[in-house]
Amino acid sequence: MSVPDDAWLAPLARRLRRTPVVTGRVPLTGGHASGPVERIDLDDGTAVVLKRAGTAEVAALRAAAVVTGPVRVPRLLVPGDGWVLLAHEPGATLAPGDPVPDDVWVTLARTHAHWRRNRPRGVPLVDDDRWSRLCALAADRLAAAGSAAAATVGGWAGDERVRTALRALPRTLCHGDAHRGNVLTGPAGAVLLDWGNARVAPGTLDVVVLSAPPADGPADAPPSPVPALYRDTLHAALGAPDPPAMIAVETAWARVQAHVQYLPFAAEHQDTARTGSMVRVAAAALDELGGLLSAARAG
Repeated sequence: MSVPDDAWLAPLARRLRRTPVVTGRVPLTGGHASGPVERIDLDDGTAVVLKRAGTAEVAALRAAAVVTGPVRVPRLLVPGDGWVLLAHEPGATLAPGDPVPDDVWVTLARTHAHWRRNRPRGVPLVDDDRWSRLCALAADRLAAAGSAAAATVGGWAGDERVRTALRALPRTLCHGDAHRGNVLTGPAGAVLLDWGNARVAPGTLDVVVLSAPPADGPADAPPSPVPALYRDTLHAALGAPDPPAMIAVETAWARVQAHVQYLPFAAEHQDTARTGSMVRVAAAALDELGGLLSAARAG
């Protein structure tokens, strides 16, 4: 990790009110975008996790920690310059085909409700400029991969349907990368890991990503069903249900955003069949979004 032990041991000692001793170290493997992660065993039988992290992840972890109720997120022990020290959560990632545990849906719902129409300090905002830059990046990567869809995706940068939706929809704290690989299940329950891509955006982005079909197949395969628990918990925490028309617009926008934000990775690491299916889903969702916005204006 190239982070000196003194950098995190001293503040951890102050937090614990004792001087911990390192008894072992185990590198932890992560996803394609994860930086170095290390489990460090301590002399009292507990363990901590040292990982590379930016300021947005620290801000998101702090924001998630103030959400009331049964919220399961990594516990931040010590923030550092380009790294964080977290309490270790024993467990394993979800096996293929296993349902997403209720803990995760409740965590997302309560977090989305708590931060609705509020912006945690230090968490990036999904706005017109970020959308435009995302489309440009996706188009560049698709072009490098020889995909004919590059021009189409690049043209979405100024799409008024997306801009209108972003102006109309309420934003909240989103995990931003809530796929199944970031769900850890263990003795204490399930926890949603790796908040390094946290964003302030409409909350259904997390729902669409978490319920997406397997990433090694076509993106236009049927998604997993979203349990009623998510909306029930969200609406109970908000004190009122969201209008069905708003949910429909937010879901269509989230399908566009989710597929475009993963296109740069897919263009570099997956085949053209995968990226082609992602562009088809995004295009269909854009058309649906336009129809929903037109119906809302007419009504």
